Amino acid sequence: MIAPIRDSIWRRTVPATLFILAVLLCPISHAADKEKNKDKKADKEKKEKIEPWVEIRTTHFIAASDGGEKTALRFANEFETLLRVFQATMPNARLTNGIPVRLLVAKDGQSFARMAPEFPYDKKHDQPPGLIAQGNEKTYIGVRANAGGHFPFADIFKTYAHDVIKRSYRNLPPWLEEGYSTVFGDITFTEHSVRLERPDPEDLSVLFESPLLPLDLVFHVDRNSGYYSPGDTQSVYFAESRVLVHFLIVDPQISGSKCLELYIAAVQSGTDSLQAARDAFGDLNQLQMKFEAFVNQMKGAPTDIPISGGNESGGAPRTLSAAEFEARRADFLSLRGRMDDAQGDLEEAITTEPSLAEAEQSLGFLLLKKQNLDDAEKHFQQAVQLDPKDALNFYGQGLVVMAKSGISDQPAPAITALEKAAALNPDFAETWYNLALIYSQKDETLQKALADAQRAASIAPGNSNYQLQLASIQNEMGHPDEARKTAAMVQGSTGDKNTARKAADLVARASSPQPPAMAKVNPESIRVTSPPPPPPALKAAAPKSESTATPAAATPQAAPLFSEAKVYSMIGTITEVTCTSASEVQLSLKSLTILMKLHAADIAKLSVKSTGSDSTAKISSCSSLRGRSVRISYNLVLDKPWDGEMQELEFRN
Repeated sequence: MIAPIRDSIWRRTVPATLFILAVLLCPISHAADKEKNKDKKADKEKKEKIEPWVEIRTTHFIAASDGGEKTALRFANEFETLLRVFQATMPNARLTNGIPVRLLVAKDGQSFARMAPEFPYDKKHDQPPGLIAQGNEKTYIGVRANAGGHFPFADIFKTYAHDVIKRSYRNLPPWLEEGYSTVFGDITFTEHSVRLERPDPEDLSVLFESPLLPLDLVFHVDRNSGYYSPGDTQSVYFAESRVLVHFLIVDPQISGSKCLELYIAAVQSGTDSLQAARDAFGDLNQLQMKFEAFVNQMKGAPTDIPISGGNESGGAPRTLSAAEFEARRADFLSLRGRMDDAQGDLEEAITTEPSLAEAEQSLGFLLLKKQNLDDAEKHFQQAVQLDPKDALNFYGQGLVVMAKSGISDQPAPAITALEKAAALNPDFAETWYNLALIYSQKDETLQKALADAQRAASIAPGNSNYQLQLASIQNEMGHPDEARKTAAMVQGSTGDKNTARKAADLVARASSPQPPAMAKVNPESIRVTSPPPPPPALKAAAPKSESTATPAAATPQAAPLFSEAKVYSMIGTITEVTCTSASEVQLSLKSLTILMKLHAADIAKLSVKSTGSDSTAKISSCSSLRGRSVRISYNLVLDKPWDGEMQELEFRN
């Protein structure tokens, strides 16, 4: 009897005891697992050998690298050299806005992945050689120091060049803008110079397979032409534009005579692109022959571009604290659109190291973009206290006041902050732009507005928004001729339809007999993110009456840009034919990627023959031309729906 009772008690108590022991031991086991994971993480970090980041400052760059001082200095010097190449080949280029470009140089793929988490370091993902992130205030370039390939940073160099072009020039014709934006991708650095390789083989291949476009045509094409199609950058026009700029830079006779400088100065002042080319380069027939010889060089040597001046470090290298690097990395993240991740990292950096002015500033701009104005204001105030010599801290303060208070009453704190920013960095055009925006709100300060708008437009002549703001203020002050000229240049040079529409509207308003009054900007329209906002809106003007229109001053008739005597020829296939009357014909002639639209007023008067025969051939019917392989000689024409007038047609099949 006793034994069964004892067994029953045993069966009930043992499981209970085991359960209690499990509960008591579980935290110990969990803590052990946590400690084990912590040890694994520490072992992983130790295995990756995370190095501190060393910073080097040069004239235009702040470079930091975890590859050591030599790596940081190497990339800082190479980018400084790149700027000197721009200076040597782009006349009067604006190389800087007064704010150093931040370079983040990761020593390898693992380091790059920590800097740019969207590109992890594993076999399933490819990492780019580098990234460039441009904000309204700062530019970051992140590169992987061990990137392989002949031109690993070509895309970054091209993007950087394009940024300099857009800041430096207005009214730049499309052939030159396209060429300048791409030619610097194929450079390598030597000890005392920069080596520019032969043009892109793909571009040369296009030009080998297709007849070159006449330079008269290349120089004349604008952004409204059928040849200019930004979505088709592999066309003959774009390939020829890129190779042409390469040729003009490396040809010793042309580069030594400063022809490009004369040409750019002429088109900047409003001279027609083709006329400017004739004035600067001389006989375009001779230029065409030299250019064709350059294209046909099968084994042309690369060109060394001598660069004056040496590389200078702006101070001794220093090691960034962990919080400093995290703040800089977070700013880089923010400019690439990862603002939530960046905000958390910036807040953590400030908590770890409260004296980081750069982190306070970066967080201020981030919160400004998010319209969290009160917190943005606090961080800019703290940034000013920590570093009162940084113009961007005061600039940020001014933007916050403008966003909170509006500009119609010209808030004094905004003016004070922006004037301080302008004094510390007079090369930052955005400060002058916003000062002009505030001063333009009242008639008594319009003169100040004009001066500041002119300052912004002169610092960055290629920025259409600055030019349109200047035109608006000129018109408001009763200078319609100047306003019309400024806006017309923007209209003719921009590739953006919205900007072109605003410029056309300004041209129309400035042409009105009664100068329109400028409406004051709604405070809600204050821009806090890139790109710059449009200039203040204009009040609607009365329709222009023909009876009250001011007659234009008589001007001497310009000489024709194309010579009627010059004959071009092209071999291709006729793809379309339109017989508009008994004798008139229009057709499309295609050769690879080139499509020419040609016209003959009287097909009976057109000289027609067959290849290998001097006798005259006959055209049985207009429609029979479709699909024929031909050589057509023609004269280029302007202001017509077609490209040329046919002179001779030779059948080739």
